Amino acid sequence: MADLVSDIVGRVSRLPLKPSETNALLPLMEAFSNALHAVNLRFGDDAPSKGRIQITILRDSNEVIGFKIEDNGIGFTDENYRSFRTPDSRHKIGLGGKGVGRLSWLRVFGGAKIESVYVDGGQFLRRSFDFVLDESNQLRNELNGAAIGATAPRTIITLGEFKSEYKSRCPSKPETLVQRLIAHFLPILASGACPSAELIDGDDAFDLPTYFKDKIVNTSVADVPVKLDDGSEITISVRHMKCNKDIRPRGQSYNWMFLCAHERSVTEQCIDDQIGLRSLDGESIYIGCASGAYLDESVNQERDGFTFSSSKETLIRRGVASSVREYLADYIAVSRAEMVRNTQALVRENPQFLFINNEIDTFVEALPLNSAGKQEEIFVSMSRRRYRRQREFRRLSEEIASPPSHKEEIQEKVDEYMRYVDDEKKGALAEYVSKRKAILDFLDALTAYEDPERRRHHLEDAVHALICPMKIDSSQIADIDDHNLWLLDDRLAFFNFFASDKEARSYLNTGSQERPDLAFLYDSCLAWREGEQSGDKVVLVEFKRPGLEAYPNEDPIRQALRYVNLIKSSKTFRDKSGRVISNVGERTSFDCYIVADLTEGLRKQLIGLPLQPTPDGEGMFGYTDNPKAFVEIVPFSKLLKDAKARNSAFFTRLGLNG
Repeated sequence: MADLVSDIVGRVSRLPLKPSETNALLPLMEAFSNALHAVNLRFGDDAPSKGRIQITILRDSNEVIGFKIEDNGIGFTDENYRSFRTPDSRHKIGLGGKGVGRLSWLRVFGGAKIESVYVDGGQFLRRSFDFVLDESNQLRNELNGAAIGATAPRTIITLGEFKSEYKSRCPSKPETLVQRLIAHFLPILASGACPSAELIDGDDAFDLPTYFKDKIVNTSVADVPVKLDDGSEITISVRHMKCNKDIRPRGQSYNWMFLCAHERSVTEQCIDDQIGLRSLDGESIYIGCASGAYLDESVNQERDGFTFSSSKETLIRRGVASSVREYLADYIAVSRAEMVRNTQALVRENPQFLFINNEIDTFVEALPLNSAGKQEEIFVSMSRRRYRRQREFRRLSEEIASPPSHKEEIQEKVDEYMRYVDDEKKGALAEYVSKRKAILDFLDALTAYEDPERRRHHLEDAVHALICPMKIDSSQIADIDDHNLWLLDDRLAFFNFFASDKEARSYLNTGSQERPDLAFLYDSCLAWREGEQSGDKVVLVEFKRPGLEAYPNEDPIRQALRYVNLIKSSKTFRDKSGRVISNVGERTSFDCYIVADLTEGLRKQLIGLPLQPTPDGEGMFGYTDNPKAFVEIVPFSKLLKDAKARNSAFFTRLGLNG
């Protein structure tokens, strides 16, 4: 008896083979792979025509319990037997073997039975043994001697009885097993290098190469000229195949390209990202095989790579990829259309990229084909394109600053510069206007019911906070984006001073703790042009709850006028440190805006006040004598309508759907 020189029990127990369909079939795949290697070793390039492999399903009633794998390969020669006895053997590294596949036979089946006929010194010999999982004597019942009556080498590996945890994971339908075998050995089947291989299930027989051919939905062959970096030109023949997705390899990959030599696959590459596609029509995958005299002449001795330089390989793959894109042009066009839609959507959301609309076909053509559905990657490409445009803009600026002597060349660069500036201005403006639109949508929601079942509106504080943060003054505002005063009037952004929901005593010469919603002080020549002799202007804004009917204490007009009197009596605006900002004098004018719905309850409060309907009939305005002040009531519907109209005009001008 002979032992493997290793802690086999410990080694097998550490194999990461959780019960699953893939792991249940791993011993079969390893045995089939060994059979392929044996056939190739015996027949070489004649393996496709002379090699034979047969897999027989072993059943107990209808349940699959194991497999028998027979081949007419080289057999268990002394060299192969020594390799078998050595875990992690390097004997088949050149053929893609890892030296541990047979350990899966012990993990999933507990062992295997091997019978083999091989040739040694012109004589047929027979070798047989049992391979079992045990602390010692893993190779048992060994026989090795003359093979009486044998006429050719062959090997039979019997994987006898599944362990219970794997048995239930093994597919019982032979068609499923054929699909799994084809998917696992796709390279050799696609390249046409597979020997005769059958799966036998009782009276049924399935020929794997034939089954694979039947799964080809469409095929064509294209000759691709490739110019190499040494100036020579070669021709690569590409066989394009559209196949049923049933035979795709397990995992995340769908579409494959194989570079072949002498009708056998040498290198394989998943090309999902290169073509930007997964399944075709949801039902098919792409398989391509590239071959030709140059590849035949350049394959290395181990048949696992080529001897030409990486630069030549890049040129070959580039030419092959071009042919693949031509074959899959209809599918790629659909993917490109999706990229156009995604790009347009991103431009609408990020108008700083508005210039891309003018070059969208060129932009999308330059995107990686796998960008369809990946908005983040498209956004990164848009940002990169914008950065490069800005860099070009700076170059143009420098050239214009030091122009050449020819007038025509100067004008050409100036025209190019102006086109760039126009696009950039549009993008920046559209980005700002888009933010306005989002704010308008939010304001629209705030003017509706907060609780429709109880017919309860949002509080006025919600609207106030949207238009301007509360409990702050102008010293705490750093940028125009810190408020949305434009919802009321674009001129409100030009204040000298303002306070939002702050106690009057914090900025007026008064001890009053009252808090006007918004109080503004203006140098009127900045925003409100009322003549050279005009003094400062004070603007007061009061918010009331949308839809409010009851005003039991005081109507909003009288409330605003009371604030006017408070400011007039205080006479001085001061900042938070106490410095005088402005004095209130006789020429100081007051404008009061009441943002409130003209409900029946509010209309009753306005009886007797000098107010008239606004020209559009939606609000009311007038001028009071005591105190002197301009007053306007702005219903929420009017506020929203007017602001939307201003915003919509920008969108129309920019050609965006507003």
